[in-house]
Amino acid sequence: MAKCSVHPGLASVGKVNGVEVCDQCNKQIAAAVKALDKHVEPKGCMVWYEGGKKGWQPIPGTGCAHWLAHDQGIKRGGKGEQCMLGYPFRVSTAVGGRKAVKLAEVKVGDFFVKPDQSHCGLVVKVTPDPKNPDHPTVIIRSDSSAQGKVADNDFDGYYSGKGSFVR
Repeated sequence: MAKCSVHPGLASVGKVNGVEVCDQCNKQIAAAVKALDKHVEPKGCMVWYEGGKKGWQPIPGTGCAHWLAHDQGIKRGGKGEQCMLGYPFRVSTAVGGRKAVKLAEVKVGDFFVKPDQSHCGLVVKVTPDPKNPDHPTVIIRSDSSAQGKVADNDFDGYYSGKGSFVR
């Protein structure tokens, strides 16, 4: 019989995100998922074990980086930087190590990062401007806490043209 990964003295009631859990862990994980901000996607794995007194809790990371990592299949960083499924939830971990791209060279699939690295997103549309070839219209998809959902926004409008792009 399988044992709980956190409480090895207790029988597992099944797996949650590949982790064997006892009844107590299962209930705590469900409660932690419910406590996540409404914009966080995907929700089911954005929790971690904080020890005996606190149990399973929502991860206080950036939903944008978590969503981007899942969407793009990015698995990197240490255990303290990952959701239950191994995807990072910090902007610096999710987009780190990539090369800067000039606005004029941005392509669909590049990543957007706010100047303070508090937010990131995925470039989903680039429309050239014939009058200004070095300044295309760029649409960025991200998990937005301000908007409460995964949303598409214009770089020049919503982000006021501030931020950088990496590939």
